[in-house]
Amino acid sequence: MINLRQCLVAMATAGTALAASSYVTLEVRNAGVPAGQLKNVSGIEIYHSYPPNSNTSAKAIIHLTDIFGLPLLQNKLLADSIASNGYLVLVPDLFAGDPVGVEEQEAGLNLTEWRALHPQSAIEAVINSTIQYARNELGIEKLGGVGYCFGGKYVGRWLKGDDSGLDVGFVAHPSNLLETEIQAIAGPLSIAAGSEFIVSIYLRLEYVGKLTRTALDASFNATAKSRAESILNANNITFQTNLYSQAPHGFAVRPNLTIPQQAYAKQASLVQAVTWFDAWL
Repeated sequence: MINLRQCLVAMATAGTALAASSYVTLEVRNAGVPAGQLKNVSGIEIYHSYPPNSNTSAKAIIHLTDIFGLPLLQNKLLADSIASNGYLVLVPDLFAGDPVGVEEQEAGLNLTEWRALHPQSAIEAVINSTIQYARNELGIEKLGGVGYCFGGKYVGRWLKGDDSGLDVGFVAHPSNLLETEIQAIAGPLSIAAGSEFIVSIYLRLEYVGKLTRTALDASFNATAKSRAESILNANNITFQTNLYSQAPHGFAVRPNLTIPQQAYAKQASLVQAVTWFDAWL
């Protein structure tokens, strides 16, 4: 039987030899008890998820979350899923104990007001402290970053090409990622994007041939992905992108797992992230 993961790694490395013995699992966890530990580091709550049978690592990945932050179970389990493949994963509380609750968003929370309480300068101060903690206190030699939704913007901003930032990045359905920020990226980046629309055809007699479009991800879709590819290619940045059919915004973290396309997109985007870090971090 063909090993899909080995095939993906072989393509991603393009001749770079990787130790197959370092691979543990590519199953994304969707339920259960988080395996990591929450620690207060200089006033910042940071969730630590460790690689198997170890509490140290020369390589670490900083997980920059969506607006639901540390309280969201899926964010911790996603960190655990990445960590199980041999990485120390650090998930800082970006919002000083004030993330958006899922119920709040569904009730119609004013996100503009919430964002004003968490300006970019405050978010970047947390990220900078986490990077310094990883490099100076934990002795991390190579540092990657994953960013989902809200956090995706900041992975791009911190791919600076020096020790003050991240060495390698992966983002899924990033929000508010500007073209000027993509222009400034100096390190390898992998992007997972969802669909902008589902196109449906009404088959009722009076609507034969009529198409309707249901919005899925207006934040970062095929159009934005194509533009990012053009910029990264023009700047000679190592990059890779995937577009997932019928995958809505947030698909890599909290999709509807009863819909096969969404369940696949979450699982496949984990494979995408881990193989990317295995190749370049």
